[in-house]
Amino acid sequence: MRIPFVFILLAFFTTVVGCSISKSSESISDSISSPSESSSESSSGDDDAEEQPQDQESYEDDVAQLAATYAMTGGDIGALRSAVSELALARGLSNWEADPTTNQAIGRGVAEGGMDPERFAQFANELFGDDLVKQTELRNGFQVATSSGQ
Repeated sequence: MRIPFVFILLAFFTTVVGCSISKSSESISDSISSPSESSSESSSGDDDAEEQPQDQESYEDDVAQLAATYAMTGGDIGALRSAVSELALARGLSNWEADPTTNQAIGRGVAEGGMDPERFAQFANELFGDDLVKQTELRNGFQVATSSGQ
């Protein structure tokens, strides 16, 4: 089941432009948590195996889209972290920073959003500090997107 990505993207845009989203983020969180709870309760093992690849690809695309928006708007890194965290939690992922595919999707997204390599190096350091493993995962996604002509 695909969560209402438009709500997460809307929250991200609102945060980027500096508007207050305290009330809307509550309803976004409610909207996000309800589908993930109901889908985990109603899914059988066979359905999970069939839906996982598509669901994972959808998650990665959603993360990349958030990151691309961040790159295009020059937004707040805290807002990006929050939006990715909400999206990951809705997918049952409690520690997105430890997930290589999430980090690669962020790298791909900022590349697709037009971030230049010099700004990317700064961004990687802001996002993950001195953690070279996470920065490498981020860089891998960035390089794949830039080498494919996007």
